[in-house]
Amino acid sequence: MQWTGLPIETVLGVAGFVAVFITLLYLLRLRKRRVQVPYSALWGRVLAEKKRQTDWWRRFKRLLSWLLFMIIAALIGVAALGPRSADEVVEGRHLLIMLDTSASMGATDVTGGLNRFEVARTQALELLGSVGGDDRVMVALFNNRVQPLGPFVRETQPLEAALRAATLSANATDFGQALSFARDSLRDRGDAELIVLSDGAGLQNLDLSEFDPGEAVRVRHIAPGERSENLAITGFNARRYPSNRLDHEVFVEITSTFDRPVEARLELMSEGRIIETLPLELAAGEIHRQFYPGQAFAGERLEARVRVTTADAEDVFPLDDRAYAVLPQARKLRVQVVSTGNLFLEGPLLLNTHIEVTRINPERYDPQAEFDVTFFDNVAPPLPASGDLVFFHPPAESSPIAIRGVDDKPILTDVASSHPLMRWINLQDLNIARTSTFRREASDTAVASSFGQAVIVDRKLDDRRLIAVGFDLRESDFPLRVAFPIFILNIIDYLAQDDVDLMYAFETGRSVHIPVPRNTGEARVTAPDGEVRSAAIHRGEAVFYTDQPGFYVLTPGGEEPVAVAANLASPEESRIAPAELQLGEREVGRDAEGLVFERREIWIWLVLLAMSLLLLEWLTYNRRWTE
Repeated sequence: MQWTGLPIETVLGVAGFVAVFITLLYLLRLRKRRVQVPYSALWGRVLAEKKRQTDWWRRFKRLLSWLLFMIIAALIGVAALGPRSADEVVEGRHLLIMLDTSASMGATDVTGGLNRFEVARTQALELLGSVGGDDRVMVALFNNRVQPLGPFVRETQPLEAALRAATLSANATDFGQALSFARDSLRDRGDAELIVLSDGAGLQNLDLSEFDPGEAVRVRHIAPGERSENLAITGFNARRYPSNRLDHEVFVEITSTFDRPVEARLELMSEGRIIETLPLELAAGEIHRQFYPGQAFAGERLEARVRVTTADAEDVFPLDDRAYAVLPQARKLRVQVVSTGNLFLEGPLLLNTHIEVTRINPERYDPQAEFDVTFFDNVAPPLPASGDLVFFHPPAESSPIAIRGVDDKPILTDVASSHPLMRWINLQDLNIARTSTFRREASDTAVASSFGQAVIVDRKLDDRRLIAVGFDLRESDFPLRVAFPIFILNIIDYLAQDDVDLMYAFETGRSVHIPVPRNTGEARVTAPDGEVRSAAIHRGEAVFYTDQPGFYVLTPGGEEPVAVAANLASPEESRIAPAELQLGEREVGRDAEGLVFERREIWIWLVLLAMSLLLLEWLTYNRRWTE
């Protein structure tokens, strides 16, 4: 038994005084009322006999009444001590309840048709409803970031309201960040308890043996979830072919966590219409990766769906059954060629149906004309007001990049193979009669060099790029090689910022940075659920947060909308088998047993018993059963 009320010395002192006072009252003789009656000898004998019979009973009734009042006083004294059971926690604690809201908590594998998040939230509400008056509680939601619902408080009603309003996210889980938050929150809090309500998805490959929440902190991990069967699209991308910008290749990665072979169906969609359906056979635990070439998508919004077709198999986590990607619109680029005539240069450009080519003689060149890209062949007039720039063999006196010298026997010894201009080509065996070499600045990139002397240079200007090639195409065998048209195409794609390679989708739970036109003051984002939000503008980029899978539409000011795709795309989150939190040798509780939150108020029953005895004493006194 524990005592949490008044100090026992105080209660004993008051109880002793009350006991003495009650005893003195009963020791004092009661003043009897005088009543005159007729005298008779008969009355004397009757009264003498009655007195002998009732004296002992009267003493017993007075003793019984005294004992009753002493019991009442004792009950009130014990109630004032605040009795508690020996196993009840009576001192105030700091309780931190961390509720996992990551995507895997949406798995519907628990009894009752609920998902894991709903079960865990119910457990959290039950814990909040049973804390003691001296306990301080904090509730925090976590996925790949931590969201506390408030500081440590005694009143739990606001926390309960915020917890009921909490929703499931489509983000992955960052246990390292969540546990670091818990450690910092419970530091120097004395008697503390950390309760983690999470299925543990993402813990499989995470080593937390060095994590120390604090010596006085008890840790519990309560994991909802029963099954692990899931079929997920963990990778989805598309890329455009260089030769045909309307033709694409699709890459899909599908992960199965079933413990047996299953059959499935993959659907590829464009703008909401199914364009191809592909059957799949997946082994137990297989990660299926496949390229699907020759996909002619009619729109820019792509979607992939996978469904289990095995009759007795069930996918209990539907969120990762879909993936999204966006293809930029293949608009025609306006290209200007300033030249006296060079079919080697004009040929690859004219053959590309997605480029609108305009050839201008140097005498008719207008710097104010607006083009996306301008090629200069053996000339270097004033730079145009807009667009990117490409110079082939610029004259030394007017070259935009200073000429270091002329190499009469150049050999390309160094090529930046990772540079976008060198994609799919190799120039190290190129034959060149002579070339100019450039004097590079610190920010310039030497794409190709001859014994350390730059021959092809990439320079970043304020809001555009400049590429300079030091040799005349007609003084090399470059135009006769297969690599040359690819080189020209690489230039167009690189300068237009229209990548022919993978069209990446973003991962949910991340901040997305999308370039916007200069002087853009505001931008709006329409989320997949239709909610319109404001996007921050920072250093020429619109920044917004993706918290659900699907298509986001960014509208920067009065410009054309830009679509962006977001996917869960987390193999760890898609492995939904419940996992246990392990902290090395630190003991971690697995349930709520022993969390004695309810208060058994014994003192109330003692007071009620005392009042009942007082009522009994009143009744017996008025019935003349006691004195």
